[in-house]
Amino acid sequence: MSWAAHQFEVYAVQAHLPKKMVAKVSWLAIFFGDFTPDFLAKFWVYGFNYNGHHYGATKPYQWHRGWPGMGISHTLFFGALVCLGIWAWKHNRAWTIGFLLGFAAHVLTDVNDSIGTMLLFPFSTLNWSLHTWAYAATVKGGKYLDAAAYYSSLGAVMDLFWFFVVLGSWRVLSKEYWRTKVVPADPHVWSWLGQWFDDRGLLALYRGVFFYGVCRMIAWTTWAHLVAKPVIDGVKRNGYPWDLSWTGPWWVQHVTLPHVPPWVVLPVTLVLLGGVYFVANAIWERMESGSTKAIAWRNVRRKTG
Repeated sequence: MSWAAHQFEVYAVQAHLPKKMVAKVSWLAIFFGDFTPDFLAKFWVYGFNYNGHHYGATKPYQWHRGWPGMGISHTLFFGALVCLGIWAWKHNRAWTIGFLLGFAAHVLTDVNDSIGTMLLFPFSTLNWSLHTWAYAATVKGGKYLDAAAYYSSLGAVMDLFWFFVVLGSWRVLSKEYWRTKVVPADPHVWSWLGQWFDDRGLLALYRGVFFYGVCRMIAWTTWAHLVAKPVIDGVKRNGYPWDLSWTGPWWVQHVTLPHVPPWVVLPVTLVLLGGVYFVANAIWERMESGSTKAIAWRNVRRKTG
């Protein structure tokens, strides 16, 4: 799984929208699209302890990304179903396309760990994984072992990659960009929030996801390498060892699920990413026409009702 990378992705997607969608696709929808897969699945991955008993998935990796389990929450198929629901409910292309782009970013990023995602579900339940780093969520280790492994491996590099992608498009964090490109796509939502916050507060809310990711990355890395005192192979260490080799770190169990050969994952993932943007571009104009017709039909029904 990816940690702060998912927060940074939201701004990366926003900063690289097709020109005809700039100031029209909802940033909030991108955020909720990227947030949804783990919101649905991750709580039970780590579980919780109550009255001396642990409640949670017995096989966290199976539950999180496999089938049977909540692996469907990390599939493009599921994202497409949610987008169809959004469109059927509101005929709002700003939210439908925004959700699609955010959701796809999350699903396609998660092919990197040793579990990966079921990219071709429902046609196949095989997982697609590059095995870039080891998936480390276990019943015993919980989020702490997971975080330690991620921020001791190429997972940390993934966070830094997306961090620098956003910095390379730093204007996406500026007040001017927020005012001219983000607010116009969701005027009613930002106006409603404006009842409680002034412009500085609203801008802080917009930037907050990015800075939450930054704080998360720094805090977990600091804890893993300066605070934690793990015992590895019977030896107590001051911090977890770094291991930037492929499939690392060496000191955690490398878990996986039935999967396709890793060498086919990257090209297929890139094709699917291109496919998502192609579909979004292809249906964008048609959705405007459909939205206009839906609004006209609703107005007719109100007058005749």
